[in-house]
Amino acid sequence: MSIRAMDCIFCKIISKQIPSAAVYEDEKILGFNNVEPDSPMHFLFVPKEHLEWKSEFKEDDLLLLGEIAAAAKKVAIEKNIFSACKLIFNIGKTGHIPHIHLHLLGGWKDKIPMRNI
Repeated sequence: MSIRAMDCIFCKIISKQIPSAAVYEDEKILGFNNVEPDSPMHFLFVPKEHLEWKSEFKEDDLLLLGEIAAAAKKVAIEKNIFSACKLIFNIGKTGHIPHIHLHLLGGWKDKIPMRNI
């Protein structure tokens, strides 16, 4: 594990050094509740292997990104929020954690925000 990965909060969650409330897990992906939610239901999905955004990905990395989106869709359906949810990848300076992660936001009871968060 690289020094960067050893300091990564998501790597610490994956290795159970930091507790989380998992909503999805398989051999490659962990999905869990965001501790600082921006919506009534806010989950994060991360690859279990430390992976950062880069200009070019290996084919396996690209497939993994699709699997992460599919995992989020599965949870959105299970949580009954798929009809009105948002999936957001933060890239570069828009996110302070370099480990790739997908936000699944939803669960609004009244007005659904139409602008991106």
